[in-house]
Amino acid sequence: MLQRLKDDFYLAMLTLVGAIIVLCVTPYGIYRLLSGNLLVGLADLIMVLCSVLAVRSAWHTGDTVKPGLFMAVIFCVGAVLVCISLGVDGLFWVYPFLVFVFFLVSPLRAFGLLIVMLSTLFIVAWYHPGVIFSSNFQLLVFFVTTSNTSVFAFIFAYRAQIQREELQRLATTDGLTGAANRRTLNEQLALAIRDFKLANRSFGLMVLDLDHFKHINDNYGHKTGDRMLTELIPLLQSLLRNSDQVFRFGGEEFVVLLADIRQADLLKLADKIRHGVATRLTLPDGKELTTSIGAAMLKPAEDWEDWLHRADMALYQAKNDGRNRVVAAS
Repeated sequence: MLQRLKDDFYLAMLTLVGAIIVLCVTPYGIYRLLSGNLLVGLADLIMVLCSVLAVRSAWHTGDTVKPGLFMAVIFCVGAVLVCISLGVDGLFWVYPFLVFVFFLVSPLRAFGLLIVMLSTLFIVAWYHPGVIFSSNFQLLVFFVTTSNTSVFAFIFAYRAQIQREELQRLATTDGLTGAANRRTLNEQLALAIRDFKLANRSFGLMVLDLDHFKHINDNYGHKTGDRMLTELIPLLQSLLRNSDQVFRFGGEEFVVLLADIRQADLLKLADKIRHGVATRLTLPDGKELTTSIGAAMLKPAEDWEDWLHRADMALYQAKNDGRNRVVAAS
C-alpha cells in the first residue's frame, strides 16, 4: 500500500485530500445538521461521501483522472453552495479548496474550474447584494486574494508537473538512445503476462544485438558507436507498429515487445528489421551494419523471465550460426 502511494503521485494526493476532507469537513457537516442548517450540512456530507467514493474508485481501478475530476467538480459546487448559504463565513472554505483542486486535476483544468467557481460567486454577489459579501470593498478584497492565490497555485502546480514528468522520463528511458530502459521493460513484460492470462492476448518478443559492435568502438571510436545506437531507435520505430515497444536491454542489445501478433508475423517482422538495419545503417567507411535477432512467442504457464531467456538464447544461437539472421526460440 505504501509503495503504491510512493509510486503514484496523483493517487497519493487524491488519498491525502480525501482524508483531509473526511477528517475536517465531517464534524462541520454534522454540526450544521444539528444546528438546523440542512443545506450546508448536506453539502458538507455529500462532499465527504463523494471524496470517499472517488478515493475508493481510484484505488480499485488505478484511474486517478476521473475520480480527481469528480472530486474537484464536487468541491467547486459545494464551495459555491456553502458561500451562498453562509455568506462571509463560507468564504473561508474557498481558500483550501483553491489549493485542493490543483492536487486533484491538471493545472490547466484546475485553473478553469476555479475561474468558473469564482465567476459564479461574483455573479451571485452582483445580482444579489448582501447575500455573500457585506460590502463592495469586501468583494474586491476577496477577488484580489483569490485571484492571487489561484495564479500562484497554478504556477506552482504547473512547474511541479513539468518536474515530475521529467523525473518520470529520466527514470523510465535510456539517456543515450531515448528507448525505454530495463526497469520499464520488466514492468511491461509483467503486464504482458497479466494480459496473456486474463485477456488471452498473444505476445511476441524480439531480442536483437548489433553484430561486431566492439569492433565498431575499437575501429571507429565510441562516438561512432553511440551514433549507431541512437540511429537504430528511429529506424526500428519506422519499421514497427505504433503499439510495439522498444527497450534498451544493455550495451548494444535491444528488446522489442509486440502485442497481438502471431509467430509467422513475428518472424516476418524480425526479418524486416534485420534487412532494414543492413540496408539503412552504414559505418563511416560505407560498410553495412548488421544485426542478429532472437524471437519468442509467449507460452502458457510461462513467467516473463523464462520468456525473455528463451528469446535471448535464440539470439545467441543466431550469433553462433553466423550472425545477420533471425532465429525463433524453440
